Amino acid sequence: MASAKERVLTALTKLNQGTDAVETMTIAEALDLSRSVTSHYLSQLLTENKVQKLTGRPVRWQLVQAAPAPIPEPALQLHAFAEIIGANGSQIDNIRKCIAAVKYPNGGLNMLLTGKSGVGKTFLAHTIYDYARDTKVIAADAPFKVLNCADYANNPELLSSVLFGYVKGAFTGANTNKEGLIQAADGGYLLLDEIHRLSGENQEKLFTFMDTGHFRPIGENRRDSTAQVRIILATTEDPNTVLLDTFQRRVPVSVHITSYADRPLDERLAFIRTLFHGEAQRFNSQLQVAPEVLQMLAALRPVGNVGRLKNLIKVACARAFTRQTDQHPEQMGITLEDFEGEGLTVHADELVITAPMTIPVEMATPGAVTETGGDAAAIQQFLTDQAHPTAADSRLMVQTLEAQHAHDPIRQTILHTLHERLYTRIVRHRFGLKSTAEYEPIFFRLYAERVTVSPDQLRHLQREAAANFPRSLHVADQFYAALPVLNQASHDLLAALLACCISELVDEKIPLRCLMVAHGSRTATSIQSVVNQLCGTYLVDAIDMPIDTTIDQIIGEAKRIVDSFDTSNGFILLVDMGSLSQLYRKIKNALSGDVLVINNLTTATALDIALKMQSRLPFEQIAEHARTDYAISAQYFEGFAKDQNIVISCMSGLGISEKLRDIFHEVLGSQISLVTMDFSHLQQSVRANDRSEFESTLLVITTTNLPESFAIPNINIYDLLAPRGQVFLHDILKKYIDQRTFDDLYNRIVRFLSIEGVTERLSFLNPTVIIQEVETVIYKFEHYYRIKLDGKIKLNLYMYISLMVERLMTGAGADRASDLAPESSSEKDFFDVAKGICKPLELKYHIDINGYELSLLYQLFQAIISDQNTPSIS
Repeated sequence: MASAKERVLTALTKLNQGTDAVETMTIAEALDLSRSVTSHYLSQLLTENKVQKLTGRPVRWQLVQAAPAPIPEPALQLHAFAEIIGANGSQIDNIRKCIAAVKYPNGGLNMLLTGKSGVGKTFLAHTIYDYARDTKVIAADAPFKVLNCADYANNPELLSSVLFGYVKGAFTGANTNKEGLIQAADGGYLLLDEIHRLSGENQEKLFTFMDTGHFRPIGENRRDSTAQVRIILATTEDPNTVLLDTFQRRVPVSVHITSYADRPLDERLAFIRTLFHGEAQRFNSQLQVAPEVLQMLAALRPVGNVGRLKNLIKVACARAFTRQTDQHPEQMGITLEDFEGEGLTVHADELVITAPMTIPVEMATPGAVTETGGDAAAIQQFLTDQAHPTAADSRLMVQTLEAQHAHDPIRQTILHTLHERLYTRIVRHRFGLKSTAEYEPIFFRLYAERVTVSPDQLRHLQREAAANFPRSLHVADQFYAALPVLNQASHDLLAALLACCISELVDEKIPLRCLMVAHGSRTATSIQSVVNQLCGTYLVDAIDMPIDTTIDQIIGEAKRIVDSFDTSNGFILLVDMGSLSQLYRKIKNALSGDVLVINNLTTATALDIALKMQSRLPFEQIAEHARTDYAISAQYFEGFAKDQNIVISCMSGLGISEKLRDIFHEVLGSQISLVTMDFSHLQQSVRANDRSEFESTLLVITTTNLPESFAIPNINIYDLLAPRGQVFLHDILKKYIDQRTFDDLYNRIVRFLSIEGVTERLSFLNPTVIIQEVETVIYKFEHYYRIKLDGKIKLNLYMYISLMVERLMTGAGADRASDLAPESSSEKDFFDVAKGICKPLELKYHIDINGYELSLLYQLFQAIISDQNTPSIS
């Protein structure tokens, strides 16, 4: 039984047949409904764009008239143009121009062909002539004449005589009348090649003829001659710089022929097939062209375009023939070896083309690469009939087309192999949508046929997909981004249709987004494939970072992906190296919610995150699990940290920052979050004075002084070693740790900085070992003299004693007065105490701490003790 809303629409449809618009009450009475109920359903239909409300009182309604179905453009009769590769593809607009120029009444239109050397300008000119004969626009025996203007660039008078002819006696040697090319081309075509070599004077001489059809041979002063000639001009140069404006105005049709390297892949393959076919006929032998040859030739950017490609193939086939023992081989194999010595580049990337190409001796000339079937009309009609198609409607339409083609062979084997392999790798494996294999054949057919619809229909379908299936559309976009573009409008249409088809297998309600970035050509995407396939659907994204890829390139790719995400519910970034955390800085403006960075990407970690996302676990819980469950570095990034945190940023790099972070973490545990930040990132934040980035930050530790305007508590790491810095750090942390724990932390920091400094200066002693031994010496001095040394003094002692041991071991400074005696009783007492404390060092390293070294140590300690007002020495 129809719903009430459907009954309202049906009633309006019937009532509208007798009048332009119907009042609400009229519809209500026809259905025996109340006016308010009828108005409610009419409002719903208005929202669905099925009815429209007219202004004024009383309110009146009428149906939304469906747009008339577009009148299909009549099939283009190509005739000779069917020989042009890309006639139904990239060159269709050029061919339409050519046909229009040929069919223009009263002699057609002059044409200018532009394009680089070897693109086929002369071939196209001959084809235009053949088309004009095929369609009986000119006579079957009409002439086709060619003049290369370069041959006469330095002799304009000779060129004039060749073009216009001359009469007897016009100049010395003109013994008879001579017909020019214009007269010889009467009723047909004249091709003026390399027209840019035609001087301005000779361009002007053509004006009168191009305007009126009249000309005068050289030496003729009384009578005009006439001819009806269709002129085709060709040049490799920019016509705006080499032709007079007045000359260009007389050539209304301009056709630019695309270079070989800029043609779509299927057309480049068609060129390759056609050229190899010519050689197969010449050698009367079937050719088997290796995939790597096809890959190399398809990726080639030959300076001479198709002309250069033709010569390369000729030479390669000649070389292949010389390898044959049979003078009349039935089959020849063409390999990369046959192209050696030509200075060609073979791309080392994974082959795009994996299937060989077999070229028989006899085959149909490829001409137009594809023949458009009824698929475009079917899709166009569907979008016309369904003004607001649902995903189910679109899926059904595609499945109907698939059923219609179920038994049709797919013609383009190499292109299909590429399409199938990319579809399998990206859609089915990387995004985990294994059960979408049924869609691949029909989407290949639509791709190969370059199926398009009107711009309005395309925009509508794209809006529907983006609004309702953003995750599905992302999968489709990633697939079509990897697939070579044959036609951009077709590419965009198929992405929207594929999103509708796979949307039933993608959970669009998953709130979080997760991106993985890893070094290596396939590391991240391999993990992505495993995770999405194990989860059975699309949950995570990935970017591979080959070793030779710059961070700016990765940031650009990450921005492109993140821009298409809704990150308001949370964004998770998994990276495999700490340096990649700077990705966040560059992409944060595209993010609108909380961010979790996990700095140790593994398959197990990624799978665990994906399963939590699939279970709809809230972002905060995932972040907490990441902090406590993984033996990795996981944190809210920068100002997004919800716990109290300390930011550590060292100018020397994240390595130092991470070691300091580990020291803090070992002592503080999880009481305070620890964030390492790239120093350049910190500088930008400081300059911006962005307080929001540090809302929960207790302290910023860095290796340089920050400006006073920066409101967050901060300190130079080396200032921590001074008494004032030690007190400053203690005041920050005293709410979280007791005095003993703080002393442990502080001593670890001093020891770490000492190791860093000593490492730079020691030649062969193990810094870690000697520092531990020096630490014992310092402790004994503190205990004996009942003093508490601050960090800066300890750092100096670490440095001095470690270097002293290495000096004595190596004999450096042996020429000094090593037997220096103490000058006072207090100094003698210190010598005795120091010798006793340092005895273990002497025994272990087989050294003797002499009077000179003890005197330096005494002076150092005397300054220390006097600073602390301790009269133990002096």
